[in-house]
Amino acid sequence: MLKFIPTTPIVFYAAVSEYVKGVGQTETWQEIGALYGEWKGSFGDRRLNAQALGVSDSATVRTFYHPEIYQKLKTCRTVVVKNADPTAIENGEPDKLNPNCYEVWGGVDNVLEANQYMEFSVRRYEGL
Repeated sequence: MLKFIPTTPIVFYAAVSEYVKGVGQTETWQEIGALYGEWKGSFGDRRLNAQALGVSDSATVRTFYHPEIYQKLKTCRTVVVKNADPTAIENGEPDKLNPNCYEVWGGVDNVLEANQYMEFSVRRYEGL
């Protein structure tokens, strides 16, 4: 039995940093997977707390456990694209003006350590 309603397609991108001889340190965004999840916008006390921290738009996402995506969410800067919007990544970079482009905010929870569901918070992507 599902403990959430996965109606929203989401795509994950992780920042990969590497040194390129003659160029220096570079960062690229690589797609690490796509899942369906439950997207819950922030409201009430949660929204007020986020706004106090300077976050204007946030949500909580619950989705299926995927070991590779889970590991990237724990260890890399990760962008989450709501509705699998193909215009959210332009020229290999997240588009901070796209309303479907979010970044992971806080950590990720492997719910009950059961390897079935992940839950995490996101905020609107604002770039560096």
